[in-house]
Amino acid sequence: MDSINACFISYRHTGADSQQFVQAFVHELKRQLQLWLPNAPVYFDEKGLKVGDQFNEELAFELCRSACMVMFFLPLHFDINHPYCAREYKAMLELEKQRLGAGVADLQNKGLIFPVVYRGADDLPEEIKTCRHYLNFEHLIHERDFKRRECHQELYALSKQISDRYRALTNAGLIQAEPCKSFKFPDLEAIRPWLEGISPIKAFAMPGH
Repeated sequence: MDSINACFISYRHTGADSQQFVQAFVHELKRQLQLWLPNAPVYFDEKGLKVGDQFNEELAFELCRSACMVMFFLPLHFDINHPYCAREYKAMLELEKQRLGAGVADLQNKGLIFPVVYRGADDLPEEIKTCRHYLNFEHLIHERDFKRRECHQELYALSKQISDRYRALTNAGLIQAEPCKSFKFPDLEAIRPWLEGISPIKAFAMPGH
């Protein structure tokens, strides 16, 4: 059970400033989760992928062996020009469908994707707004604000939900490390029409095209 991640943090790498915000959020979330799941890691890829990199198979493996996804949302989370987060989201939707379809009582009507909006609630896709509760932290203006009491209360509730999902999934044997070695992210072309429809900025034309 210790090899299963409590959650996978999905976020858009947009520079050092945004990195500070997501790091502060993850730090406080980890503190809360340690009280519920002291042996379950939080997968957080701090280095990130760069333009031109191949999509890392390690990320697909780590997502597959995570009980759920926490989506740290900024306005360009779903960007057709940088589709990494979109592929993570679509992959987690497929995992969610498989796991919730197993008929585990503790998972009835429970999602495995937790949106946390730091900026851009208006850019959150309707399919998320209308189907999932999300945390809205748009009122925070500095990374130290995640240490506020009201934020701790919100993160306490989030960590409890993550813990509940983790226990239900692992007790039901629905997360296995071995099958996750062959798990893949969806191909970009397969999700392109959907992503073009929700991307706040349209695809740019490459030179010579």
